[in-house]
Amino acid sequence: MKATNFKIYLTASFILAGTILGVGIFGLPYVFSASGFLTSLFFLIICCCLVLLNHLICAEIFLRTPGEHRLPGAAKIYLGKWGFSITAASTIISALGVMLAYLILGGQFTQNFSQIVHHPINNNLATIIFWLLGTIGITFGIGFIGISEIIGVVLIIIFIIGFFILGAPHLQLNLLTKINFSQWFLPYGVLLFALSDGSAIPEILGYFHKKNIPKENINLKRPIILGTILPPILYVFFILGAFGLLGREVIPVDLVPNLIRFNPVVGVATDILGIILIITSYFIIGLSLRNILKMDLKIRKWLAWLAAAIAPLALYFLGVQSFIKIIGFIGAVLLGTIIVLTILIHKKSQEKSDLIPSFQIKIPNLGRTILIVLLLSGVALEIAKIF
Repeated sequence: MKATNFKIYLTASFILAGTILGVGIFGLPYVFSASGFLTSLFFLIICCCLVLLNHLICAEIFLRTPGEHRLPGAAKIYLGKWGFSITAASTIISALGVMLAYLILGGQFTQNFSQIVHHPINNNLATIIFWLLGTIGITFGIGFIGISEIIGVVLIIIFIIGFFILGAPHLQLNLLTKINFSQWFLPYGVLLFALSDGSAIPEILGYFHKKNIPKENINLKRPIILGTILPPILYVFFILGAFGLLGREVIPVDLVPNLIRFNPVVGVATDILGIILIITSYFIIGLSLRNILKMDLKIRKWLAWLAAAIAPLALYFLGVQSFIKIIGFIGAVLLGTIIVLTILIHKKSQEKSDLIPSFQIKIPNLGRTILIVLLLSGVALEIAKIF
């Protein structure tokens, strides 16, 4: 592979990894401590395999489909109006929910930073400041994002490794063996949320298009595998570091105040890099939502931008602010539904499309059925938790 192509493919991996490495990481120490490390690790492995499969078949769908589409557009082509309606609704609600979750924690981290620099502001103002910064990425698009993702992912990798090195000597192994059976299902939705981002796949294809690489010459398999597997590995290091540094039965979602009491430098670094991590993912999700509204729902460009920019902030000020409940619901219910639809779209695309992509994922019919049943069971269990 030529040096230029290597850089392009590595950037594609970082776009995916950087999008996955979002706000979900800060919910993981809480989930692993509340449910139990071993239980959560089991769900991490299962969800990682499921998400990797979803990202690969999602890429194959877009490589098989002429023109530029997002998942709702592909659903309309291969499943018809009913598939389009369900996929569009699930995708849009999911994207809005993800952006809202990012906004909630992004605002908290911004407020933490204001306290660190001794110019404290209230949480609402901090959230508005974070929102303004996030809207810049939605406005400028994938060219701006590609650069930010490389810088962001490199900094995050350095930070997580440092976080683990500091926490490992203080790690209490007895904390890793506890299991809370009353919270056994808690990790599923949160982990699916923390690991998924099929919405980045068409943005990666758009990045290749800007580099003048024809669709038939794009091989997304390696970038997707690297971009999908890197985040869960980093998550484990981060979680172990959090267990070591905080050493508590249940670790709070907002780590920064506790870390500052333990080590001010670590607390400040966590807050600054947390803002970088959250905002780079906010860019991609917002851009993806804007493009879904513009390309698949045929909404005017300015109106699509306005909806992607304003809707998360409006939901926040309407009082939807429970972080763990939001990401658990998005992961288990909305993303679970979207993955089911992606599996169905993938099957139809292999049957109907004449385009031959650079790679193909073959799933036996029995395997598809089992996956769909398990995913719908996850949807039902998460909904049952609410009631």
